[in-house]
This record gives sequence, structure tokens and C-alpha cells, in this order.
Amino acid sequence: MKYSIQIKTFFSVIPFAGTVLLYSCSNDLETVNALPEKSSKPLIYEKEVYMERTDSGKIKIKAYAPEFSYYKNDDNPYSEFNKGIKVESFTNYPIIESSISADYAIYKENVKLWEARNNVIVTNSKGDTLNTELLYFDQVKEIIYTNKFCRVRTEDGILFGKNGFEADQYFTRWKLKNTKGTVNVKDE
Repeated sequence: MKYSIQIKTFFSVIPFAGTVLLYSCSNDLETVNALPEKSSKPLIYEKEVYMERTDSGKIKIKAYAPEFSYYKNDDNPYSEFNKGIKVESFTNYPIIESSISADYAIYKENVKLWEARNNVIVTNSKGDTLNTELLYFDQVKEIIYTNKFCRVRTEDGILFGKNGFEADQYFTRWKLKNTKGTVNVKDE
């Protein structure tokens, strides 16, 4: 698979900034070692980020975030989307297979785990909609899940998962934990 990520111009700035920093340092080793090991500032920060992933020239995923920060200060690099994110996946572009939006998201690179929080909304190709305040996407297991209260609206009714939810990564097969709700049944 080929990945195409377009994040404005900061990729062209990083090599230049690194070169300037390397040639402008004149501190001795003792001074450098006295500096704090971890920084709370991101390695990369950008606003209005648009990302696109393609496979064989076909768009598979589109994502947009008003703000993006990448931290690689220690053994646990992560990407943070402080002002939210919206992601759409496609099997046959432009037909949306599933989408997710949240007011906040973080991606933990080493464990390949996404965490979405606050006003999380997931929709699948059938029109089923999941609402919750916390949702995880495990890229290794290819599942989305939560242990928090959630609501799923389908064409047949509204169901609640008091103790959470689990689904495949595209939200096509799903199950609620400790379910209650109303389902409309058609008379025949």
C-alpha cells in the first residue's frame, strides 16, 4: 500500500531547521546533559491538516484535523488531535464505507492504538450511527470498542450499551454490552 500524506509545508522546514541547529550549537557536553530529557513541545505542529491514504491509486481513507501535534520525545511517540478529527474510509471512492468524528483524538504509535474522546460519532454504510464519549480503535486486532455507555441508532430503532460496545474496524458487525433499547418490528 502506498501512503500519501499532505501536511502543508512543515516537512520542507524540518531538514532546514535541523541543519541550522546542528551547525549553531557550541555548548559543551556538560551543558547539553543538564538540559531536560523530555520536552512538552511537539516535534511537529500544524493547523488545518488534510491526510489521504491510497492503495493502487484509489482513495481508501481521508482525514481532516483542525490541529495536529506529533510528539517523539521518548519511547512512546504519539500524535494528538486537540481540536478533533474526522476520518472517512472508502471501499469504492467516493462511496463512504464508514466515518468517525470526535472532539479529541490521540494515536499511540508503538501499540497502534487510537483513542477518540468527547462527542464520538461513528457511521457505517447502512446508516447505523454510534454515539459515545470514549472509543478505541486497535489497528492490530482491527476492532473498535468502548467500555463506556453508548447508543446505536439503526433503521429499526435505538439500542443502548450500558457497559460498552465492540465492532469490526468498519462498524459493519457490532455488539453491545448490557443492552437495552427499542426495536421496531414490521408486521407481516
